[in-house]
Amino acid sequence: MLVKEILKIKNSKLINGKNINIDHFSINTNDILKKTLFIPLKGNTDGHNYIINGVNNKIAGFLIEPNHNDIIKESLKINDNLIIIEVPDTLKAMQELAKITRENLNIPVIALTGSYGKTTQREMINSVLKQEFKVLTTKGNLNNHIGMPLTLINYNKEEIILLELGTNHMGEIAFLRDICKPTITLITNIGTAHIGNFRNQKNIFKEKTSIIKGSKYYFKNNDDEILKKIKTKNTNIIDYSIKELDNITYNNKINYDLKINNKNYHIVINSDITYLTNYSLAALKIGLLLNMKIENIIKGIKNFKSINSRMEKLKIGKHIIIKDCYNASFETMISGLDHFNKLNTKDKIVILGDILELGNKSDKIHKNIATYIINNNLNFNEYHLVGEKMKKVYELLKRKNYNAYHYKNVEEINKDILNNHSVYLKASNGIGLSKLLD
Repeated sequence: MLVKEILKIKNSKLINGKNINIDHFSINTNDILKKTLFIPLKGNTDGHNYIINGVNNKIAGFLIEPNHNDIIKESLKINDNLIIIEVPDTLKAMQELAKITRENLNIPVIALTGSYGKTTQREMINSVLKQEFKVLTTKGNLNNHIGMPLTLINYNKEEIILLELGTNHMGEIAFLRDICKPTITLITNIGTAHIGNFRNQKNIFKEKTSIIKGSKYYFKNNDDEILKKIKTKNTNIIDYSIKELDNITYNNKINYDLKINNKNYHIVINSDITYLTNYSLAALKIGLLLNMKIENIIKGIKNFKSINSRMEKLKIGKHIIIKDCYNASFETMISGLDHFNKLNTKDKIVILGDILELGNKSDKIHKNIATYIINNNLNFNEYHLVGEKMKKVYELLKRKNYNAYHYKNVEEINKDILNNHSVYLKASNGIGLSKLLD
């Protein structure tokens, strides 16, 4: 992006430098490529404090808010060719720059959201799309008001953009939608994640479905009891459901058949995680909409790999460890427990930690986890329960004579319990269960 394009930001001012081309935008002075413009944001620390470090790391320039003349002077002493652009607010400037980027593009933009499974669904779609297209996609968990605009402004002649939109407060999805203006939208599901901030599931539904407005196509997941009721105006609905599939088998790999244009095709997923069947079908139909070759779509599904800490399976001798502790909700926890219960492996223990951001629904939802375990007879060898809210689960399981243990925090756990067992680890990321696998 040329400097003159960046100067379209409202009330921006060029303090120093020429109209060169910027190749990369970064909010981290350790993430510097050729011709990088650094954007200092204010959070736990003020990014302005890292500008000099960035200059020493050879950034091409930076945005800066008013009243930082000392930083400007010190920077120019190191490199008098720096691009320095003053803006009233660096975060708003980055978001505005993302809008400017999007307005100059005429390519498919796919945006997806949901209560859980967003990243896995995104990576399944990406695995398919990259068989034929150059794809700009969200990296890691950069799906919020900072990460999504940062992804978008780093557009570099890709043919398709694939964005994950996250939210934990009302209005965030609509805000992000208005920046990226998706042409294709998808919602994985409606659950209870972050319900403490949304108060009820009706608000979660309203928040998630706001992604659809303005898109040309919406992929509707008819396997979700809430989403299948959606009706839209001025948006083409493309339905998908595993009920369309034939001969589904779940062994070490998932296999199913699907008829496309009166011809039968066989699809293989290199995983035994059942919900990936639904995710693969969404990816398949997006590929068909974009006129991909069916053989390439099938190849992309087969090549899909689970993301770190999301139902990530590690084989340790005869035993299996499933690391699923990046995030958590009631729905994902019971789904993971069901999956672990069906695995043909011995000496199973589970380590469960608190589900965060549930607000006044927290006690009820944690109690429901214990009720689900008891009602479905999920009698693993041991239950290790971590956190204040998991104490309720511990108490209910102990009453039913389950082999359960409780810990205030992850530091209290003896890591030796992982030895000679198959283990399922599930909790919100803030509980820190992944420390047990270091």
